[in-house]
Amino acid sequence: MSDNERTVQYTCLKCGYKNSWTRDEILQRGKEVIYRGEHEVIYSLRCKNPAGCPQRMRIALKRVEK
Repeated sequence: MSDNERTVQYTCLKCGYKNSWTRDEILQRGKEVIYRGEHEVIYSLRCKNPAGCPQRMRIALKRVEK
């Protein structure tokens, strides 16, 4: 898996903060699972803004074959 596939980046729609999540961070801290599909899992993640933005974003990760 390349580094680009391991990192998800997006800009918060509420505060404009640029979030960057690694796949490992999402698996560890993405406690709310919205959907578990055959090929992907969708997580709900809070904005990482240190000022405390409560906005959540849905992030889909492809399942990794073991």
